[in-house]
Amino acid sequence: MLFLLRPRQTYMPYRLPRNRTQQGAYNRELQDRFDATRQVAAPAPAVTSRAPDPLDQVQSLAALHEAGTLTDEEFAAAKARVLGP
Repeated sequence: MLFLLRPRQTYMPYRLPRNRTQQGAYNRELQDRFDATRQVAAPAPAVTSRAPDPLDQVQSLAALHEAGTLTDEEFAAAKARVLGP
């Protein structure tokens, strides 16, 4: 019979286990490297172009009418335009 003895380095080619501190640092490094490769979707645009509230528009028209900027006919036409379809 022939027995071949291998040196320890070739018999156990993997590294010895790390302690908890080293393993935690290694895990964080791998997680950071993974996170750097992820693509983040662009944020959704904020909805800022809402339709103006008809009540606010009528109130501002009424303030202009009371100040004398709008005549009765102009106020009625503008109010009909705001409240109409």
